[in-house]
Amino acid sequence: MTAHPRFADPLPPGEGGRRPGEGLALFLLLIAIAAVAFTQSYERWLDPIIDTGRDLYIPEQLAHGARLYRDIRYQYPPFAPYLLALLTSIIGHSLASYTVIGLLQSIVIAAALWAIGRRTAGTLAGFAGSLFFVALSFCGATTWGANFLFPYSYGTTIGIALIVISLALFLFDHSSLALAALFFASWCKVEYALAALLLVVVLAAGRRISLRQIVPFLVAEVVAIAAAVLYFPHFRENVLAESLTRGEPARRFFESVSGVTDWRGSVAAALLALLGIVAIVWLLRSVRLQIAVPAVLAISILISTHAFFRAWGPLQIVGLVQGFRQRNSVLLTLSAFSIATTLRIPLNVSPFWYGFAFIVPTYALIAYVLFDYVQLGARAMWWLPLVALLCGRDLIEQHQRYAQKAFAIQSPRGTLYDVNPDRAFAFTDFLRHVHGGTLVVFPEGLTLNYLSASRNPIRFHTFTPVETASRGVEDSIVSELAATPPDRVVVLTRDVREYGYRGFGIDYDRRLFDYIVKHYSVIHYWNRPGFRMILLARGHV
Repeated sequence: MTAHPRFADPLPPGEGGRRPGEGLALFLLLIAIAAVAFTQSYERWLDPIIDTGRDLYIPEQLAHGARLYRDIRYQYPPFAPYLLALLTSIIGHSLASYTVIGLLQSIVIAAALWAIGRRTAGTLAGFAGSLFFVALSFCGATTWGANFLFPYSYGTTIGIALIVISLALFLFDHSSLALAALFFASWCKVEYALAALLLVVVLAAGRRISLRQIVPFLVAEVVAIAAAVLYFPHFRENVLAESLTRGEPARRFFESVSGVTDWRGSVAAALLALLGIVAIVWLLRSVRLQIAVPAVLAISILISTHAFFRAWGPLQIVGLVQGFRQRNSVLLTLSAFSIATTLRIPLNVSPFWYGFAFIVPTYALIAYVLFDYVQLGARAMWWLPLVALLCGRDLIEQHQRYAQKAFAIQSPRGTLYDVNPDRAFAFTDFLRHVHGGTLVVFPEGLTLNYLSASRNPIRFHTFTPVETASRGVEDSIVSELAATPPDRVVVLTRDVREYGYRGFGIDYDRRLFDYIVKHYSVIHYWNRPGFRMILLARGHV
């Protein structure tokens, strides 16, 4: 199958009716917007409790000789933590070091999106694709951890950076290198391994890759799996742990992630935005510009929410079908990558929450379709108001949300800001007095371990219902605490209603809580209206 003739030789920068200096002006504008997003969120990206602390804590432990999966439970493949261990052994383990890592992966993604857009649809498409990422995902604030500076999982962001690199390499006809990038992405997150398999199948069917290229990729995957199982005997029970994939807490959580929980609202929003997109295309194609522009602006205002991106859930499937039908290799490739990375969020395709990283390849698909595929010619520039509204609205929301994080947490690793003044006070006070030794935090507190340079002596560290609510897992934790008791224990308030529970020691892990009370004594209690935290030391009360 050959590429559609229109895309055999993409227009180089400066042609197609564009002014020679336009690319530079848009590039500088993109940098300015990125600077605004970075500055207004500075030191406010990290959540003090949830998720991110795991990926800050683990690399340092690996550098000191710990073995992933055996000494530390970890639910993702091993590439990201070992890469972070290598990088931080060179540049340090401070918050500033991780900020540099976040910036580097963000620059790579923005540059790749720019190159993809330029290659497939011209300068405006490159600008739009990169702008979506810079404005919506780079410093996203739909939840703390939904950003590329301090993400809920570095496996998610490093993996998506590799996938976007792979997409760019495919479009620049470097298929072997693209498959190599896809291989490393598959070892960042299980979802990306499934995405890689789907992409190989689709691109082979579309004759974008040959059997001669597929065989080395598959052999490398088989060898890597065998090596992982041999080197990490506990690999399967960590990455495919039943407690994380089955049961009521997991079901409830992943239904929320996918959009199934509110499927009616998600479908209605997608259909409304889809109608708006179709209406804009019709207006710009068929109506005199003087009449079309006011209508286009009105529709743009109406659909300039995350509903616009949800419309691309069905549109990406249409794009894949059309790519095959029209022998359009660009549309086929972009659609395949978009579908592969959004499999986890089929009814929630948007930069919201989990989607902040998964949607990144979709940005490239959107830019191509809007600025080239629908064939609007010079009128395609009238998509820019909609792009500006989508990005501007989100940047304003980020400003408002990050402004709430006004309370500093001072630590030896650096300063971060919290939205909760009582929690910021408790953490800062704790970090003044606790450094080193061994510590276990219930629930989900590896950030405290990282900030205080305190080692967690047991494998478990999250203690949320999705991980530890089952009786068997709880028994394992109690056994490990008895075998390798930590010097200190912290019990803090963490909202677990997203899993359908009220709290640690209240309606789950009650036997574990009783064990702590029996074997540890309280040495300090932070009891403030917005946050409670108890520090206990080993010994009978």
